[in-house]
Order: sequence, then C-alpha cells, then structure tokens
Amino acid sequence: MQVEGTTLMPSMSPTNTSQIGSHIISQEAKFQQELATAQKRLNKSAKSGIMTEEQIAQRNKDIKDASIQLEAIILKMMYGEMWKTVPKDELFGDDNTMDIWRDMYHEELTKNMAMNGGIGLQDVIYRQLTQSK
Repeated sequence: MQVEGTTLMPSMSPTNTSQIGSHIISQEAKFQQELATAQKRLNKSAKSGIMTEEQIAQRNKDIKDASIQLEAIILKMMYGEMWKTVPKDELFGDDNTMDIWRDMYHEELTKNMAMNGGIGLQDVIYRQLTQSK
C-alpha cells in the first residue's frame, strides 16, 4: 500500500504469499475501497460548496473511523515486527497454524487497542485531517 509515494506495507509476490499474506492483501483492498468511497463523498460535498451540519458530522465520523483503522494497522505491523524478535518455542512447535492464529489474535488485539484509545496516534491523525485551512 502506498500513501503519497510512501510504502506502508510490503508488496507480496506469488512466491512469498501465504495465507497470512493473502489476508493482509484482502485487508488492504478493503481499506483502499473504503478510502475511495470516503474520497468520493468528500468530493461530492465539496462540489456543492457548503456542507451542512449533518455532512460535517458524517465527514468527521468517517475521518475518526479511518484514524482508528490506520492506528490499528500500524499497531498490528509493530506487533508483527516485535514478535519476530521472540525466540521460537519448541515445546508447542512452530508451524503455519500457530502463525495464522497469532496473526488473527494480534489483529483483534490491535483493533481493540485502537478502539479504546490506542497509543494516541488516531487523535493526532484526526486533528491533522480536520483542522481548518
């Protein structure tokens, strides 16, 4: 995924794509679709000139939701990188099933963290995107 030329997630090639990789790709596609929908709504309301209070409230809600999702994605990436530093546990084995379970666990954990305040990144993103120019 790229935002203004900056790569946020590594690209997956057919040789290194696993079930986890395809899950990440599907998440990225969903995020891109939601972002495109939000941009269309914003462009439509901007063309009319003046936004109503309801449109402003909806826009701010969409921005808040996107901020939470972005923080969850960043937290999940951090968890994934931190987990790579943990030595493999030979007692329980180390197989693809455990990796998939761990990935799903981290996804839910980081979603809950972001929805309950996270590390404060969502607030910074929200303030940046809603400030008047």
